[in-house]
Amino acid sequence: MFSAARLMPYLNIAYAALRDEGVALREVTAAEAVVLLPNFDPTTHRDLGAYVQPGGMLANMAAPISIRERQAGTDDNNWFELERVAELPARSPDDLLRSYEWRGGNVYFVGATQPLDLEIRFEQLWPVIGDAGQALAAVGVANILGYWTAGLMATAMREQQLGAQYIGEARHLLFRWVQRQVMDSQQETRRPRPFRGEGSGFNGWGSWS
Repeated sequence: MFSAARLMPYLNIAYAALRDEGVALREVTAAEAVVLLPNFDPTTHRDLGAYVQPGGMLANMAAPISIRERQAGTDDNNWFELERVAELPARSPDDLLRSYEWRGGNVYFVGATQPLDLEIRFEQLWPVIGDAGQALAAVGVANILGYWTAGLMATAMREQQLGAQYIGEARHLLFRWVQRQVMDSQQETRRPRPFRGEGSGFNGWGSWS
């Protein structure tokens, strides 16, 4: 058996690979989150750098989905959505920000002349796994992650063939997992698959001896 301390680096490399390959398939998306930044001062801050840095409230932001603004302290009827632009317009600040630019992992503004409340809705990065009891960012990926981690460790121990076999199975399970997400999102009815018990092949561990 391997200790948690020895497993963690391989586990997080596998976690990142699973996330990246899943995102490339356009179906594995990180969970959305919403953060309220009250009394943001756009007269002196024209980006969210203080919030996206490590330890900040937006440190795990993968990409913004939407940003809304209102005069600080006003009610929910005063929210206005900012427009995302490829390049900020050349204009002087007025009472609202009105637009934002997402560049290099940070959000930039022209600025405004009064304090604002900002509501940031964003996709989250999958956080690093810190301990064995930490919840995963996506439901149903534990087996995939287990195969991927085992494959990386086998490769590190110069068992390249075994490592490739484990990682190949992880990618196969990821493909099946993505298919299920697609079918669930389309609300299609799936026929139940026949049960494959112990000794019935790779997933039943019967082929390992």
